[in-house]
Amino acid sequence: MTTNKHPTLDLQQFLPYSLTNIAMQMSEQFSELYQKQFDLTVPQWRVIANLAQYGECTAKQLCDMAQMDKSTVSRAVKSLLTRNLIAAKANPTDKRANLLSLSEAGVGLHKQIVPLANEWQASLVSELDSQEIKQFMDTLSKLSNYLNKNV
Repeated sequence: MTTNKHPTLDLQQFLPYSLTNIAMQMSEQFSELYQKQFDLTVPQWRVIANLAQYGECTAKQLCDMAQMDKSTVSRAVKSLLTRNLIAAKANPTDKRANLLSLSEAGVGLHKQIVPLANEWQASLVSELDSQEIKQFMDTLSKLSNYLNKNV
């Protein structure tokens, strides 16, 4: 039997590892809903969701908001434009970047997905009471604020 003389890290207790794993599981399970029913990829859904939440913006702004890389956003935007789910128009303040927004069809698609997303989330947290959910969301908010403050 060999003993490890190096410090170890219990991954099950390491917050970044645990959060990444749960986020990946949740994203994978939720994506089954919009991939099968609406033929959307994860990046396409994230673009639609961010445009619905924050309104008109550039692809660069989408990269920042959704924390996706430029090439991923570019591919998603191109596909969504082809499907007429988003619209692009010239940006009066920056001729190099278009302003993107949901098209009428994109708004309609988003309205179809939102109730399903809410139902999926309700099922996900069904084992938690309202106080546990609030405390969990408050904790995530504190962690996010701390990380954003230290960027």
